[in-house]
Amino acid sequence: MGVARIAGVTFHTPPLVDMGAFAAFVADDAGGDAVGRVIRNSAISTKGMAVDTLVEDPRWWTTRRRMDRSLVEARRLGEETITRALNDTGLAPGDVGLLATVTTTTHSAPGLDALAVSTGMSPSTQILSLGPMGCYAAVPALFACARWVEGSGRPAVLLAVDLFSPHLQPPPYDKEAAVILTLFGDGAAAVVLEPGTPGLAGLDVVDAEQLTVPEHADDLQVHAGDLGMRIRLSPSMPDVVAAAVAEPAKVLLARHGLGWDEPVWWAVHPGGRRILDRVEEVLDLPAESIATSREAMRDWGNTAAPAVLGVLGRLQRSRPLNTGEHGVVLAFGPGATIWALLLRGA
Repeated sequence: MGVARIAGVTFHTPPLVDMGAFAAFVADDAGGDAVGRVIRNSAISTKGMAVDTLVEDPRWWTTRRRMDRSLVEARRLGEETITRALNDTGLAPGDVGLLATVTTTTHSAPGLDALAVSTGMSPSTQILSLGPMGCYAAVPALFACARWVEGSGRPAVLLAVDLFSPHLQPPPYDKEAAVILTLFGDGAAAVVLEPGTPGLAGLDVVDAEQLTVPEHADDLQVHAGDLGMRIRLSPSMPDVVAAAVAEPAKVLLARHGLGWDEPVWWAVHPGGRRILDRVEEVLDLPAESIATSREAMRDWGNTAAPAVLGVLGRLQRSRPLNTGEHGVVLAFGPGATIWALLLRGA
C-alpha cells in the first residue's frame, strides 16, 4: 500500500469584517456592552462574514432562511477554494478520484458534494459528505481521505467549510453568547492529497490518534434551533482541553518511536485566546507554532473545521518540513474530543 501525500493546503474566507465595527454594530443591543468587552479581550482583529451584518442583519431570520443562505454561500466559497487549490497544485479536476466535504453549519442533500460537478470533476468522481463534528472535524476527515488515497492510488480533495454569520443569534447577550458572537468566523479550506511518488513535494500522512472525554460532552455543543444553529460553549472548555490535549499526541509519537521534542512544528487549532493560553501553558511546543495559531485567530477568528488547516498551511509555507522531519496537527471540539495527526516531510 502506498502513502498519501498532502500536495497543497488552501485557506479562504469571505470578505473580512473589522471587529471594532462589529462591536459598534451591536453596542446598543441588550448585552452589547458585554460583546464589546469580549471583542476587546479576544485578540481577534477581523473575521470573515459571508453575511455581513453591517449590510444585512440575519439575527431574526428563520432556520430555513439561514440554511438556504448558508448553502448558497458555502457552495460559493467552497468552489472558489477548490479551484484555487487545484490551480496551486496543478491537479486537473478530471483527475480527482474523491471529493470529501465536511461541515457543521450547512445541511442539505445534495450539499457541498454538488461542487464536484461545478468545479469540473468527472461524473465518476466519488463523493463523501461528512456530517457535523465541529472544530476537530478536519483531522479525522483528512485521515479518512488519506486512507482512501492509499487504497485507491488516486488523488482526493478534502473541502472543509463552516459559516457562522448566517447563524448569528439575536440579543440579549450574556457573556457566553458574547463569546460565541465574537469568536466564530466564516472560512473554507481545501486539501489536495495525491499518492506519494518520487519528486512530489509535500507532507505524508503517517497516522492519527483520538481521545474523547465524555464527562465533558455537555461543555461544547452545536444543535439546530428555531433561529439557526445554537452553540453551547462552557467557560470550562480551556481547562478541559488543557487537561487532555497532550494524551493523544503522546500515544501517537510513542507509537512511531518519536520524542516530544522531535516534531519541527505543531499546528494547533486556534480555538480562542484562553484555549491557546492554556495549551501553551501545559505543552512544551515551539514558540513559532503557537504564534502561528494566534496569528490565524487574529486574522480569521475561529472558523471551526477549516481553522487548523489554515494554521497547517501557514506553517508549511513558512517552514516546509524537510524529508523525514515530522509535524503534528492538534484539533479539539465537541465530545469533548481531541485529535492528533502525525505528518512527515517528503
